[in-house]
Amino acid sequence: MDEKTAAAPTANTGRAPAIRTTAQETPSDRGYQVAQLADDVARLIRGLARARSQFLARARDDMEWAAQILISYLAAGGPMRLGALAAAVQSDPSTVSRQVAALVRDGFVERRADPADGRAVVLDVTEAGRQVHRDHIRVRNERYEEMLAAWSSEDLATFAALLHRFGDAMEIHQPSWSARPHRSDADTETDTSTRPDQEQDGRS
Repeated sequence: MDEKTAAAPTANTGRAPAIRTTAQETPSDRGYQVAQLADDVARLIRGLARARSQFLARARDDMEWAAQILISYLAAGGPMRLGALAAAVQSDPSTVSRQVAALVRDGFVERRADPADGRAVVLDVTEAGRQVHRDHIRVRNERYEEMLAAWSSEDLATFAALLHRFGDAMEIHQPSWSARPHRSDADTETDTSTRPDQEQDGRS
């Protein structure tokens, strides 16, 4: 294996070592640590995708994950208009409208007049919807309690604080990830070094 792509040895933690981006990078370097964190987050996302379907299947009333998210936002934030709900879950209003229609039909969400403007309509969770939400939360917490049984209270508190901080950072920076990738100085130097040849080709 090439020296630049060789992975540094790690303890037997059940996870693959991060890939070095430079030949001199070691597990104590910040770049290596960030790469390892990124790998672990990707593994966590895959695990959560599997776990969420298990949570929902175990709950009393099975429903799509998207519908559960809508109920969660309404249960936590209180009555709100469709546009506000769509903005909260970062989804298209037409998509949320279809999902809400199904929840209204099944008796989990209700439409009623907005107290601030009788011409407008707000969405709210019914008692049946709140019970489903509580049931899902209970199942989720039971699973996490089982998984974290060997963790100390201090470890839980530390991890929760760091995870909250990580989530805040992701919410701030993630929107910019969809923008055009940043070009490094090395890329710029490469482009500059090839420009004379390109100009020469153009004159020939």
